[in-house]
Amino acid sequence: MLCGEPFSTARLSPNRNSMSPKPFRKALVLGIDGLDPGLCRRLLAAGRLPHLARLASGGRFVSLATSNPAQSPVAWTSLATGTNPGRHGIFDFIVRAPGTYLPRLSLTRPGPGGAPLPAYDCETFFEVAAKAGLPTTAVRWPVSYPPAFGGATVLSGLGAPDVKGRLGNYVQYAEEADGQGGRGRFVPVRFVDGKATLAVEGPMAVVAGRKTPAVVPLALARQDGRLDYTLGGQSGSLGPGQWSPYLSVRFETGQGSPVAGVTRLWLGRLEPLELYLGPIQIDPAAPCLPIAAPAGYAAELTDALGGPYSTLGMPEETKGLTDGVMTDEAFLALCDDVTREREAMLDFELGRFREGLLSVVFDTSDRIQHCFWRLADQTHPLYDAAEAARLGPVIDDHLARMDAVVGKVIDAAGDDTALFVCSDHGFCSYTRSISLNAWLVRQGYMKLKPHDSTDSGELFRHVDWSATRAFALGFGSVCLNVAGREQQGIVPLGEADALAGELAARLTALADGPASPIAAVHRREALYSGPLAGEAPDLIVGCRPPYRLAWTSVIGGTGGEVFADNRQKWSGDHCVDASFVPGSLFSNLPLAAADGVSQTRLAATVCRSLGLPPAAHMDDDLLSSS
Repeated sequence: MLCGEPFSTARLSPNRNSMSPKPFRKALVLGIDGLDPGLCRRLLAAGRLPHLARLASGGRFVSLATSNPAQSPVAWTSLATGTNPGRHGIFDFIVRAPGTYLPRLSLTRPGPGGAPLPAYDCETFFEVAAKAGLPTTAVRWPVSYPPAFGGATVLSGLGAPDVKGRLGNYVQYAEEADGQGGRGRFVPVRFVDGKATLAVEGPMAVVAGRKTPAVVPLALARQDGRLDYTLGGQSGSLGPGQWSPYLSVRFETGQGSPVAGVTRLWLGRLEPLELYLGPIQIDPAAPCLPIAAPAGYAAELTDALGGPYSTLGMPEETKGLTDGVMTDEAFLALCDDVTREREAMLDFELGRFREGLLSVVFDTSDRIQHCFWRLADQTHPLYDAAEAARLGPVIDDHLARMDAVVGKVIDAAGDDTALFVCSDHGFCSYTRSISLNAWLVRQGYMKLKPHDSTDSGELFRHVDWSATRAFALGFGSVCLNVAGREQQGIVPLGEADALAGELAARLTALADGPASPIAAVHRREALYSGPLAGEAPDLIVGCRPPYRLAWTSVIGGTGGEVFADNRQKWSGDHCVDASFVPGSLFSNLPLAAADGVSQTRLAATVCRSLGLPPAAHMDDDLLSSS
């Protein structure tokens, strides 16, 4: 069932060199992270996506071949730059730091004095539009911290840090030690006469010439079945299961102006106390780090939204949920709040969108799928029929909400707008883990020093590099320990090709009982081209769903079993072979494209829709049949 009339597509004919005299006045790119084409087709058939159906009926809906590997930083960067990782240089969420074996995040590059630099230098379609003098705005485009899209207006997305310059983590205040062992910080609490005072830590301060965390007090009192709190001069009261509003905090660091942050509390249990404190995010009204360009844009959005909003790159706190310190309902409420903020940002920008380029990315769809596939896949080790019935089809419901956002955009856009709704990748269930480093150890490619066998050996701390020929890190990267390239390399350059071929063949043949968990092992020279292709890992391992690489292996862990069931709430994923998780593209343009067209062709298409020549490195647009 369609909703309204389809868009007119008369302005642009489907040929790269055959445009009408007047291209579109506006181009709008709406990103929906993890929007899976298979899921879209199912929901379209069920009538749950009427606005996307309307868009497709007047233009095109195709699946997009995603980046290899199918990871958000790689894929969103490929979409923005219109080229492969061999040119833009993002190959994985986690890469090895130059000159070491230590993993580092690829969301930024280290600059002088440790200051972060943009993750890549490759020109994006945002810069093409801005350089042409068109008003250009990118709201929460991933891997955009610090902002570097030329003259574009930018609010950073995935990669934006907290006030400590990190990706953010929670604190659990509790009277009992059940929460110890999670990835957040556990702080024991002792009430005296029903009251307790705690210290909330912020960035480092200089006190008497020494560095120590700056703190602000958090006062708590139990009263009448509720928890009263005071933080940063703001007081309130919480019942079990309730979230606080955003609370502003100011940390005196002894280094100029106070550092301004915002955070929220969630009360899990009143007695014995279980209180969750979210990451201290950068206050958008007074950013301590460059999360926006121009600098005042973050504060402008604060005024438009009527108060603070989430600025962290990944504000949907999946760690709290998967560590068991937050309930499903609390996490979904947080996701709802983040989505409402993004909708308000979109409304604000649509209200003043007269010409040029606008992009807004919604990525809560990715977080919800990561955490709730366990209730959609009845074969998942954590599937619970009662929970599935109680919470309902949360993934489907959220995508239906995104469809309503698309409807709003269609109604606001008009016939002078080229509209693109795209995703970076699709999704699948994740039920079983593979530890590549554990396999490398067992097969003799990696040698370990004597150590406690119960130690997972993260960050390669037990590896004997003098006898190690290969190592794995990230969500699919295998590197050879090549002499002259790696810090303690031992594999002669002349033997590297044969070793890579041997590993690829053996990994592809790997079996887990009757299952074949590895769909393909790709050689970097077969995937990438460009000046940075030599920085890629030697092999890119593509798992077959529902397998994915184990968390310990991702950060250089070497212990554990090769195979294990995934019993975490992080139950859906896309870090599998790219062939299984294509992205989606809906447009009102009559694109000359079939399913499986490369996502790298979107950038040139956006440029051409505005009458602009694409950057020289960008792949061909989707307005031609090539």
